[in-house]
Amino acid sequence: MTENIEDKTLNLYPIDYPFETLVNRIQSTPPKLKLDPDFQRKYKWDKDGWVRSSRFIESCLMRIPLPSCYFAEDEDGRHMVIDGVQRLTTIARFFNDEFALEGMTTFKELEGKKFSELGALQTELETTTIRCIILRKENPKSLVREIFSRLNQGAVELSDQEIRHALYPGTLDELLVELGETPFIARFGLAENSDVNRNSLESEEQVLRFFAFSEDPELTGFNTNLKDFLDDYMEQNSELDDDALGEYRESFNKALKNCIEVFGDNVFTNPAAERKRKGLVHYDLLMPTVGRLDFEIAKENKENIRGAYLTLCQSDDFKRTLSGGLQNRSSILRRKQSWSELLETAINGG
Repeated sequence: MTENIEDKTLNLYPIDYPFETLVNRIQSTPPKLKLDPDFQRKYKWDKDGWVRSSRFIESCLMRIPLPSCYFAEDEDGRHMVIDGVQRLTTIARFFNDEFALEGMTTFKELEGKKFSELGALQTELETTTIRCIILRKENPKSLVREIFSRLNQGAVELSDQEIRHALYPGTLDELLVELGETPFIARFGLAENSDVNRNSLESEEQVLRFFAFSEDPELTGFNTNLKDFLDDYMEQNSELDDDALGEYRESFNKALKNCIEVFGDNVFTNPAAERKRKGLVHYDLLMPTVGRLDFEIAKENKENIRGAYLTLCQSDDFKRTLSGGLQNRSSILRRKQSWSELLETAINGG
């Protein structure tokens, strides 16, 4: 099937927005220009004081040309920032008197001043414009994802799940955030005394993996790679009603409870390995299988299930799936097929 060129090129339009308009759009209720809270969490320009932010403001006053910002239009005509968060956050914060200028080199007389203290230069900043490129809502979501990813490969690169979080807000996303805060998931793979934080929405993606693999066990929607598989699932299921949300929440909690009951402290680790470290390969395999058993059946047969899983992990075929394309479709299906047969025998005795 031949792809249309329209599926590969962006439908967009440019507009020059004054800073005053941008700040008003950011602060309107509801916001007409969305600076996602999780991206603002990544604001880096105040890391060592306000020198970098101040120099950006100084560059604006010097009328140095500014790089374009990119926005994605949603179905309601609102705009979401996909590139330019640092600049726009700086502008909004300065206009709100949240910091005073420091480290000025050209406008030295402005050192220590806030926006409200700039006098005539307030108007100069309010009327300064920045080119904004609007990606129309008619663009295919897959193309917007691609642009989003490419534009955010700079100093503050976004993870795949952060991009999904931005592009597919809704009840599923809210549920992923809720379940991702489950202590066991939030600390997944970290040593007990580790002070490392998982802060790129890894936990939310981990929950998403369970839902996607559970609902499509044969991976019929897994056409190219895991990223696209999860992207598509998130897009197609972004708005779940209350009944569906309840079912999703219950299925996840039940699956986690089952797996912990059967494997205890070594859950989601390789029982054949000397070092017991939790891994997503084992999580992806056990949550949609052992996790979906009746709890009493899982509990009664846990010794058999543990033995079967040890057999799987000791097998040469399983080990081969862990090399090369660890997360490609064929490797995932081979692991699942081998495990399904062993699990069936462990529960029913063959």
